[in-house]
Parts: sequence; C-alpha cells; structure tokens
Amino acid sequence: MGILSKDQIIGRLNLPVTDPSSLVISPLLQARSAFDTESVDLRLGTHFLLPQSPPQPFSFPGAKSSHVGHEHVHIPLGRYLVVPAHQTVLGATLEFVKLPHNVSGQILTKSSVARTFVVVETAPWIHPEYRGCLTLEIANVSNTALLLYPGRLVAQLILFDVPEAKPSRIQDATYMGPVYPEAPKFRNPQHDLRTIGVDETEVPEFGHPAPTRCPECYAKFGPLKYECTFCGFRELSH
Repeated sequence: MGILSKDQIIGRLNLPVTDPSSLVISPLLQARSAFDTESVDLRLGTHFLLPQSPPQPFSFPGAKSSHVGHEHVHIPLGRYLVVPAHQTVLGATLEFVKLPHNVSGQILTKSSVARTFVVVETAPWIHPEYRGCLTLEIANVSNTALLLYPGRLVAQLILFDVPEAKPSRIQDATYMGPVYPEAPKFRNPQHDLRTIGVDETEVPEFGHPAPTRCPECYAKFGPLKYECTFCGFRELSH
C-alpha cells in the first residue's frame, strides 16, 4: 500500500466522475496551493455538534446515543465558534470527498494547528468508496479557549493506493454520504455482546426526567403524557 503523490492525486481528480478510479474533492479552493507532495489540505466546514450533558451522569453507548447529547449549530463563514479549554466538538470538512474503490485515506492535523494544542482527525481511517464530508473530532487540549473559523485550513488528507481492490456491488456503511458532522452510532451493548455468547448484560438504571434534568421538556408538557426529546424517556400521568 503506497501513498499517492501530488501528481497521482491530481490525475485521479481529473478523471471523469463516472470512472471507477476517479477521486472527487469539492470545493477545492485555492487548488494551486492546496497540494503538498503527498497530501491535500482540507478546510473546516460551517456545521458543528456541541456535546451536551446527558440527563444521567454518564454517556451510554446505546442505540439512542446519536439522538441525545449533542446540539447542532451553524457558524457562517466569517464568524467563529468558541471551544473552551479541554473541551471537544464535532465538526466536518468544507469539502465533499468521494474515494474510489482502490484508494483509502487518513486525516492528520495540520502542523500549525497542532502547535496550538488542538487535535483534529476523523475516526481516523477513511475506507475506500467513502462518500461525504468528513466528520472531524476536534479536541482543544490547551489551557485556553480556542476560536474555530469555518473556511480555514485545519487538516491534511493523505491517500493510499489499495492494490487489486474491486468495486463493491452494494454500498453498505455506518457513515455514508453525510454533509454535516455525525454523532456516533451504536447498537445496544446487549445486542453486540449477544453475538459473542454473552447472554446477560448489565445495563445502568435511567432516572426519570425531572425539572432539574429536562427543564425544557417538563415545562412544555408538565406531568401529562409525553416523550422527552432530550433523553427519550416516556411517562404517563396517573
């Protein structure tokens, strides 16, 4: 598995999009300066997922985890997002990427960004035939707040040749075709562990929503029948 050079990347970008070996990175702004000898610079997009405190004192990696615990915000070009010290946020690349069946990729933080003690990556390997904007896990590990400006260069995409790979007949992936940052997707732990022979899995108890936990939902619905849009708990009044 070899790293694609600048000329090899440009060659694939110039192929017709219908060619199975074609590569798409769009929009490729300031294309003349976007390439290094073996990488492509990527910019920060305008949509973010901000982690929120869950209604319970832990994060449960289950089926509902992608629906709770994050707030979606849009920061237009020219504005900035404040990330406090030692906090994290999910962002996405400004560019939409289509990898061919015989190319994989990896995201690395640009050195200038890394020297401000900010870590930017995807999960972190990009599989062949991926389509979509790349979700970025952004961690501010410095001791001061960080200002993120959408549109600025934040990462480098390195591409690898995958010899003898063949196109898939069916596109089937957990994360495929997103244009916004995506929250993590899990199945319930019981389901995953059952596949390896674990019949009983301990699950923590989830407390009932209360004004101090779900004030927005409680104020809107009171003690009537409702489903909390924050934690998903359903309750019937008696």
